[in-house]
Amino acid sequence: MRMLRMTLPSFALMALASCASMTPPALTLPETWRSTALVSEQTPVEELTSQWWERFNSPELNRLITQAFDRNHDLKGALARVLQTEANARSTSAGFFPSISAGVSGSRTERQQPNGPDVASRGYQGTLQAAYQVDLFGQIRNAAASANRRLESSLYDRETVAITLVSSVITSYLQVLSARERLQLTTERLKNAEEILRLLETQRRVGVLSDLELAQQRSALASQRAALPGLRLAERQSLNGLAVLLGQNPEGFDIQGRALTELSLPVIASGIPSTLLMRRPDLRSAESGLRAANFDVAGARAARFPSIQLTASGGSSSGALADLFATGTFFYTLGASASETIFAGGRLLAQEQGARARYLELSEDYQQSVIAAFRDVENALEAVSQNGQQYDLAREASTQADLAYRLAQLRYRTGSADFQTVLNAQNSAFSAQESVVQGELSRFSAVVSLTLALGGGWDGATPDKPSMDAVYQPL
Repeated sequence: MRMLRMTLPSFALMALASCASMTPPALTLPETWRSTALVSEQTPVEELTSQWWERFNSPELNRLITQAFDRNHDLKGALARVLQTEANARSTSAGFFPSISAGVSGSRTERQQPNGPDVASRGYQGTLQAAYQVDLFGQIRNAAASANRRLESSLYDRETVAITLVSSVITSYLQVLSARERLQLTTERLKNAEEILRLLETQRRVGVLSDLELAQQRSALASQRAALPGLRLAERQSLNGLAVLLGQNPEGFDIQGRALTELSLPVIASGIPSTLLMRRPDLRSAESGLRAANFDVAGARAARFPSIQLTASGGSSSGALADLFATGTFFYTLGASASETIFAGGRLLAQEQGARARYLELSEDYQQSVIAAFRDVENALEAVSQNGQQYDLAREASTQADLAYRLAQLRYRTGSADFQTVLNAQNSAFSAQESVVQGELSRFSAVVSLTLALGGGWDGATPDKPSMDAVYQPL
């Protein structure tokens, strides 16, 4: 009894120690965003929880994103990883229940006699066995909790893949439209340049123009033609990338959209900085992984304490199979055992130290991820602001360059300006038009980046676990 009085407090202290947790990291969150470009009347981030891409007002883009959700193999792979972690969580939680097994055995023994025939005997036995590990120090409990947190992490990872997939589909779609818009613009430039060349060739034939001006225009025309293959390549590569995101082969794939002007530009506000920790699934995944590592530390510490096992077995034994379950053949055994590793060369201590080091690593990674997330939003906010201003200035520059080009042509036809003035104005006008198209793409891309940085397309709640039926479908 005295030993019992000493042992129970010791066991209680060890049980409490097995539940000890590591200190969670302290986060410093900004109160406001540095960029003040976005105003209150813009779309609040809370409205970006689902189908935010519909704000582009493109039925074709909506259809492509739906197809990506259905067919993209990266997204399906993320779902399979969720199913793996869910199965592992169920397997780990099975440690809370006893294991029960049943068996039937039969044997025949033959023994030789010195002065007589051999003696043969038969024996049959049916048994039912049960074993249960008492989770006094929380090893099973912490392992199950860790597995469940990893399941949460995999669910968040799948949401991250889904959000990234939507962003990639939209970006590829925008790149195709931009390349086509630039192709159309270059084609129109070529027509205009060819008209000027024909005018110069006519002037050269009548002797009012030198070969220099003719060669200069032919050089400008050739440079514009040389841009076409690169633009066609960019269009084709973007189409191929979009096809892969949709889970199909690039051969024969095409879209109907022709220009970025067919889309509407979504305008998005940033929200409160602290909500970023709840809205971004990658941060939620890192947080769940950190909690899982915390439970791993407690589980590794619990592994150093005694293990208590309860066993029970029963059955029937008979020399004849027909009498196996007859009266008088039944037996049972009850047992309990406690064991503790006295010496293992420091293996258990090293495992606990490794779990602690892993927690510290994930803690630093989590804090770094949070800082990087705030950086992403700040960069995206600034890009939305600056790209918007750049686009407005590029449009103004293009308007003035077109005006200067028309005036230069008019003055050249009246003889009050030389051809070099026309050529310079032509190049300036074409360059300004190109800047407008590129600025338009940058403006759209900045909105996509901001939405991705804010975790748009997800409501911030822990996703539901998928059905395990997919595991049993034919491969």
